[in-house]
Amino acid sequence: MLKVFICIAIVLNILFANPSFSVTPKIKIENKDKYDLGKKLYFDPNLSSDKTVACVNCHIFELGGADDNRVSYGVHNKTGVMNSPSIFNVKFNIAQDWIGKYTTVKDRSKMAFLSKIEMAGNTKDALRYIKSNKTLNDLFKKVYDNFDGDHIFDAIAYYVEHLTTPNSRFDKFLKGDTEALNEDEKKGYKLFKDYGCVSCHNGVNIGGNMYHKFGIFNEDKIKRDDNLGRYKITKKEYDKYVFKVPSLRNVSKTAPYTHNGKFVKLKDVIKNMGKYQLGTEISPKDISLIELFLKTLDGDIPNE
Repeated sequence: MLKVFICIAIVLNILFANPSFSVTPKIKIENKDKYDLGKKLYFDPNLSSDKTVACVNCHIFELGGADDNRVSYGVHNKTGVMNSPSIFNVKFNIAQDWIGKYTTVKDRSKMAFLSKIEMAGNTKDALRYIKSNKTLNDLFKKVYDNFDGDHIFDAIAYYVEHLTTPNSRFDKFLKGDTEALNEDEKKGYKLFKDYGCVSCHNGVNIGGNMYHKFGIFNEDKIKRDDNLGRYKITKKEYDKYVFKVPSLRNVSKTAPYTHNGKFVKLKDVIKNMGKYQLGTEISPKDISLIELFLKTLDGDIPNE
């Protein structure tokens, strides 16, 4: 009965989907010292227990703010459990992880620092290192009075929240430049809406603003693993295999795809999302056109 209800809800979402999109804004840096401090911490592996892992290890700018591993690796080459999402435009996401346990960038950065399979950091050790580093120590004193461990994550969050990717060709199209997309890309955009992709991928980030079940149709065939998604948090049956809908900004750069990194090619994601999320077979021609549209979502990568 629950599955029937979910399927009906999906169909209604598709039929009445509101194809609302917003242009990616460039966020003004109000506190340059805090931004610079957060930047230094973001790229500094000395905060991790073995001094090899920094935030940038899993969120590489050239790879769309993600990495190219199925799941990410932490200290001592420990294997993570989920695919690394993009660090770009996260300010506009409903949550900062796949299952909604961490809703703020600050909380997620703290978890990554403390996680035994990510950075395995120790706050006291990190503060000792910071105070021994004149550049970092001076910056902390400029930004905070009597700084403590919590300020490490506050500074990182401030930096990350300014990492947006504006000026994509799709953004220019949304602003009224009808020539920003060619005819095939416009066809792909129309198909993206007509097939119902827009029911989950909309808003500023073209995704990232809701949770959804991974595998509505053909559940017995989808490439699932033992990750139960939001059920881990809520313990509610309908939250099994429910994850945050990923943003499609810069999606051409962030392979592999989905929370478990099982899909390597963008074409395969489009095909399988049509089959398992929308209950339809998308033709190879339409898949190619939708892929062309998705590539227009690549924005300006921060020059760091």
